[in-house]
Amino acid sequence: MVKVISTLLVAATLAVASFTTAAPVKKANATAEPKVKAASSDFSGKATWFTDSYGSCNYHWNGYTENIVALNAHQMGPQSWGNPECNRRVHIKNKANGKTVNARIVDKCPGDECAYGSLDLSPKAFETIGDLDTGILDIEWYYI
Repeated sequence: MVKVISTLLVAATLAVASFTTAAPVKKANATAEPKVKAASSDFSGKATWFTDSYGSCNYHWNGYTENIVALNAHQMGPQSWGNPECNRRVHIKNKANGKTVNARIVDKCPGDECAYGSLDLSPKAFETIGDLDTGILDIEWYYI
C-alpha cells in the first residue's frame, strides 16, 4: 500500500513539474495598443455615416461636432459596455482623395451593416474626408 501511494506521489510530482516548466501559452491581447504607423494602414473597408447620439459604448456624443466612429461588429466583438475597443482612437484615410481624420470609437456598427474593416463615421468625421452625399467611401485605417 505504501509503495502504491509512493509511486502515485512520484508520478503526480513529475506531472506537476513537467506542467510548470513547460513554456507558457501565449494569448492574444486584444487590448494592446498597436504600433502607430506613419505611411500604411492595418485595415481597409468602407466608410458610411450615421447620426445617432448614444450607442454600445455607453457614451453620449454629438456627431455633428465630434469625430467619432462605430467599429464594425466583427472587430468589436459581442461585448458592449466596457468593451476595450471603446474610446480607442483611429486614423482614417479616404483612398480616393488622400484626406484623413482621427476619430474615437464610441459605438458598434451591426454586423449586417458593416463588413470587417469598415467603419460607420459621424457626419463631422465623414465630411472631413468626403462628401455626405457620396454616402460610402473606400478607406484605410489604423489605431493610434
